[in-house]
Amino acid sequence: MYAFLSLYFYQERSTFADNSYYLTEIIQHQTFCIQYGRYFAVLTQWLPLLAVKWHLPLQQIMWAFTISPLVLHVVVFLLIRWLTTEKWISYIYLFSILLTAHDAFFYTNDEMNQAAGLLITLIAILRSNKITGIRKLTALLILIVTLHIAHLFLLLVAAALLFLFYLEKRDKTAIAGCIVVGILLLLRIVVFKSGRDGASIDSLSVHFITFKNAYTSAFAQFVSKEIIQFYLPSIALLALFFYINPVRRIVGFATLFTLIVFYIVLFVFLRNGATDSYNDRYLAVLFLIGWSVLAMVIEDKKMNQPYIIVICIFVVFFSFFKLITEKRYTQKIQYLKQLMRKKPTKQLFIYEKMPEAIQGTYWSIPYETLLISSLDDETKTVFIQRQHYQIQQYLSDSTLFLGAEWTFGNPNTLDTTYFPLQPVVYQYASPTYNDFK
Repeated sequence: MYAFLSLYFYQERSTFADNSYYLTEIIQHQTFCIQYGRYFAVLTQWLPLLAVKWHLPLQQIMWAFTISPLVLHVVVFLLIRWLTTEKWISYIYLFSILLTAHDAFFYTNDEMNQAAGLLITLIAILRSNKITGIRKLTALLILIVTLHIAHLFLLLVAAALLFLFYLEKRDKTAIAGCIVVGILLLLRIVVFKSGRDGASIDSLSVHFITFKNAYTSAFAQFVSKEIIQFYLPSIALLALFFYINPVRRIVGFATLFTLIVFYIVLFVFLRNGATDSYNDRYLAVLFLIGWSVLAMVIEDKKMNQPYIIVICIFVVFFSFFKLITEKRYTQKIQYLKQLMRKKPTKQLFIYEKMPEAIQGTYWSIPYETLLISSLDDETKTVFIQRQHYQIQQYLSDSTLFLGAEWTFGNPNTLDTTYFPLQPVVYQYASPTYNDFK
């Protein structure tokens, strides 16, 4: 089902926002595109990189790009099945792929999005009877380091889950894991604080923590909208599973407290608003806290009931239906195609004149249009200009491709094998219609 959706939406998943930048960089430089030290990306970029190395057509490279997370998911699923005798822990991992992400499904190459399921693997290691002692500690260390090179937020969540596991099972291995996470967090926050994660830490402000902002902030409004539209069945399923597999009362209260704390962190961090897909990747991690706590106590003997299977199938197909009928990302591609159809090869639009949905990912539009048009064998690009951009010096050079703002000092000349962009100068234009919302 995940594979079908990935291929069905291969253009949407390959060209949306950061995905388009990552894929273009992989094609251009024929190497991994690692941002902010998040080396976990290697685990999802190797397949499209291999396709580039083999000189496959652009469409097949996009197929490899959109399907590459599935390879990781299969490997992790099999690892969980091997680690623990409780098969339902591996099923929970599968649920985490489809039931905890809607808009985030289109954020294909996001490191946090793809690594979040490893939180359940963390619990599988702790519950495993196949590895014990130093082998279990080693496996735990490897997984924690993997989360460390994926995203800082996942490391914070891992620390909370390790403590919750200790409360539930009184397992000292979890405390050892907490110590390792604490050391890594200290190094990350104090010693190696820099770049995107450093800016994220600096952006947290206690002054924004108010009761009103808890339900009126941009992230709060997104959460309420998303839950009503997409996540009520999966939340109900999680509640049913907890009813069948109850946790200790203290763990229940601690889990609720953990969710509240992380929710506060997120509505402060995301107070200026973000795209739905960007918000949804964080919301997915909040859901995964619940699923991971469930993985601490779930037992096969309690779950092997026919009615449970029927309910699971219904919820999975509900999520599948919601994804397969999602039109916003397809409509965006259609809008960008309309901007380029029978128009100059290189167009430059003013930010303020563009629809709001385009403004949300304005910086990646050059890459999105480059990939979309190259699929149709007529390579073109659209650049969205902000008022503060200093680009006049580049507009007279017909050989240059203008991408993201941080590339202005070193404008790109494209690999003509995949991007045969004609050597013409950029032309200012205005959108011919604005019905895209």
